[in-house]
Amino acid sequence: MLNCDNICANYGDDICKACLEAAEKEKNEDTMKDLFEYKGYYQDFLDSINVDLKNHFELADKISLNISEDMLVHYFNKQAESYKKKHYQPRPFHPASDMLQAVCLQEMGYCEQNTKERSIGLAEIDNVGLKRLIGNDNFKKLGLDPATCAVRMLEYTPGTGIPLHTDSFGLFKNKYGDDNRLVTRYFIAVSSWDWGHMLQVHDNVITHWSVGDAYEIPEGIFHLSSNFGIANKYTLTVTGFVDE
Repeated sequence: MLNCDNICANYGDDICKACLEAAEKEKNEDTMKDLFEYKGYYQDFLDSINVDLKNHFELADKISLNISEDMLVHYFNKQAESYKKKHYQPRPFHPASDMLQAVCLQEMGYCEQNTKERSIGLAEIDNVGLKRLIGNDNFKKLGLDPATCAVRMLEYTPGTGIPLHTDSFGLFKNKYGDDNRLVTRYFIAVSSWDWGHMLQVHDNVITHWSVGDAYEIPEGIFHLSSNFGIANKYTLTVTGFVDE
């Protein structure tokens, strides 16, 4: 970069102006480069809504359900034609905050290869079938009415998971209404804990679960789950109105 003082001393204001314009252009190019290389957008988002890992979230007590891994996995595999295969990405029907999270995660490197999942439950026939396999007694333990619950079963193969996010329960509210009742979601282990399986709910890291262990993930609480082990991870998510 030319020294502006030396140019001005010998050539006058016109050259000085050109020098300043060149310096401003270089500054703008550096700014654009920083914008594309910056990886802190998700943390900035968390800071903007006052989400801080240093603030402990008190996880509700684990609830132990009586479910059959064999029956659920058999049903899952039997429903091969109705599998929903997807990965974590921005979707036009998501609310703005969910879209922002997904965009930030994509910029950090999350993609189809490391966030893909297979799931059933969006089709009503599978929602009903899964409820039947869970059983009314287990819904009572959760404090949820099965008639207004959305159930999904998910499979994560080794090397995949769902990154840090929060749920707005948009599909559930579209189906069952949004009448200001409190909505919550449970993570339920279908397969036993194995190498590399984990669930994190805010600052609570959960491992070593048994089949049927259920953990509540309330609306608006950030969480993630991963499988970086050697066996498939099967889970249920049950979303419903809290029985108050």
